[in-house]
Amino acid sequence: FTCPNTTKTYGGEYDLKIGLLTADEAAFAGGKYLTSNEDYYLQKMDNYWLGSPDEFYVYGADEFDVGNNGNLNSGGVNPYYGDGVVPVINLKSDVLYSSGEGTIDNPYILSI
Repeated sequence: FTCPNTTKTYGGEYDLKIGLLTADEAAFAGGKYLTSNEDYYLQKMDNYWLGSPDEFYVYGADEFDVGNNGNLNSGGVNPYYGDGVVPVINLKSDVLYSSGEGTIDNPYILSI
């Protein structure tokens, strides 16, 4: 995706450089709502929250998440669920992948 260049902060420090994966991005990568997909790179064998709200209620909200079988779900935002997060870093178009697997022992190496 190409991110717009903006100075908007949305009331905080947000400036489109780092955040959570959105439900749209997960769907673009192959995720489907309530449909198992264990053959795409976002399936992590554990649930994690996305940065897209689904519904708002008087008592809380539902957030989209990726389930352990790769499906897109919607569930309550509750720390007791144990869902994790997967941060996303937006890079300029002139930054290229050089090597690595993205693990602690073999991190991604990027080049300009």
